[in-house]
Amino acid sequence: MAKVFKVGKYYHFRLLVNGKDKWQSTGQTTKEAAQAVADAQADAHKGLGAVEDFFQALMKKIGTLPENERADARQKLARRLMMTQQHTLALADAWKVWCECPKEDGNPGAATVTRYAGHWQRFNAWATAPARKLEFLHEVTPHHADEYARDLWRDKVSPRTFNAHIVFLKGMFKVLKSPAGIFENPWAAFKAMKKRTQGRVNFTPEELTVITHKATGTMRYIVAVGLYTGLRLCDVINLKWSSIRPEGIVTMPRKTARNDKTVTLPVHPVLAKMLVERRAQVSGEYVFPDEVKQYAVDQSSFSKLFQKFLSDTCGIETTEAKGEHRQRAIVRKGFHSLRHSFVSLCANNGVPQVVIQDLVGHESPAMTAYYSHADFKQKTAAIATLPAFTFDNGGAQ
Repeated sequence: MAKVFKVGKYYHFRLLVNGKDKWQSTGQTTKEAAQAVADAQADAHKGLGAVEDFFQALMKKIGTLPENERADARQKLARRLMMTQQHTLALADAWKVWCECPKEDGNPGAATVTRYAGHWQRFNAWATAPARKLEFLHEVTPHHADEYARDLWRDKVSPRTFNAHIVFLKGMFKVLKSPAGIFENPWAAFKAMKKRTQGRVNFTPEELTVITHKATGTMRYIVAVGLYTGLRLCDVINLKWSSIRPEGIVTMPRKTARNDKTVTLPVHPVLAKMLVERRAQVSGEYVFPDEVKQYAVDQSSFSKLFQKFLSDTCGIETTEAKGEHRQRAIVRKGFHSLRHSFVSLCANNGVPQVVIQDLVGHESPAMTAYYSHADFKQKTAAIATLPAFTFDNGGAQ
């Protein structure tokens, strides 16, 4: 127990530090309070104090440094402390480790991984820049997360893009919590930014009339499949003849393939006739063999071709001008608009929502909680309600 004594207004105490006598004021005017302070200081010098006491003393010491040195001192001490933890993960290795880790909702597809890689590369470059010099994943704090979010928003990205970055980083830190020794996910407090929907919109009946009239060659058949099935472009391009059966088109959409969800689509009379024509034109496994090869090299090739067809041949405006937080004009009408048109045409003809959901293969827990499964007879009736567009340029190439 350190002995206290009064000098003037305050009680003091003596300690032997490194062989030298050290007198120190407790800052207390009562003996009881002074004794508590003195004992705590004595324990600290002996290494017996509580961790929190040492931490507070350290922070107090850092507070005496010049303001421009404090942040650097905190970061250096934090790095030295964290280096002693059992698990660490360098930012340079984080992407590789994330790719190898199993994900709670299943591993994403190749296209999604490529998009995620872009999100990570931007954050990694920001975090390791000279202004921050972060080396390990556990060094990223909520303050860093907030700073990065502001930096991202200053780049004039859209709310959708902003959310995509933040949601990915939040998920990545969650996956790497154990291998990186992360105690607190720095992105945990972030919520999705409200955004205006910027996806594709459906074609008007007038636009569909123009599109189906002016489509020629292979484009004519691809448009017909997209319009009368509501399939996504990747599923239309990769459609196999083996999927076209007497009961209809039986396919497993790539977007929901991991759930083993098969969709059976009745074939509209117009499409049935055109598929017979197409079968006489090509051989092999795929309905669109040349497009399959090109799609494997560049997935955007047909999308670009279809955009050009819409604007140059059909005179349809496809984009919306860029805005304050959108660096590029966005595509509002493209091949995916045929899927939207399929849904709209079904809805406008009184097809029940549950039948539409089954036809397009949507996964909606809220919807399936209220509706039963649509049978094939209902789906056949739904397809039959679609208008019979005239693909006039059947012979044009």
